[in-house]
Amino acid sequence: MKPEWSSLRSNPRIVDLPDDDAAAFSLYQQWLYSKQLPILSDEPDEPLSEGYHSLAYAYVLGERLMDRDFKNAIADAYVLYARGTPPGKRYYPSNEEIRIIYDGTTEHAPIRQLLIDIWTCRGKSEWMDGDTNLPKDFLIEVTKALLKARPSLENVSRPWKNRHEQYQEKDLSIQKDDADTGALV
Repeated sequence: MKPEWSSLRSNPRIVDLPDDDAAAFSLYQQWLYSKQLPILSDEPDEPLSEGYHSLAYAYVLGERLMDRDFKNAIADAYVLYARGTPPGKRYYPSNEEIRIIYDGTTEHAPIRQLLIDIWTCRGKSEWMDGDTNLPKDFLIEVTKALLKARPSLENVSRPWKNRHEQYQEKDLSIQKDDADTGALV
């Protein structure tokens, strides 16, 4: 056991993980013996495991256990999914996975940069439909990355220069003349 980790325990030989996801621990256990993540399928017609959330929980478990190699294997799995490996099975982390990873990692965890890069390069507005409960730190970093990545707008006319009325409130009590009858509608 790592000295950094065991020194934090009253009994370094006992590891108590009551709050950790059982599927994530199972994934870790399998990885320890095989150095492979059993969730990656080479079969083109075989559906990918429904354990995507387990990947996020497993990364957090790797963080708690200070197992860099395991965390790197999970980051590699996310990259492979984002690249579309196996072919035709592209997958990006869900908003729930983003929450799990942000809640269980430090601000300098490299997996966070992967999430930001995915949203910056491939993100869609639909990813936020109905689920706006993303971590504030994540949204700030994505916004910064998007602002850095956008093309220069120096030569583009700004909307407020062309028509400023769009930013003014309208008096909805003013009624228009009906041109046909002359009556107010």
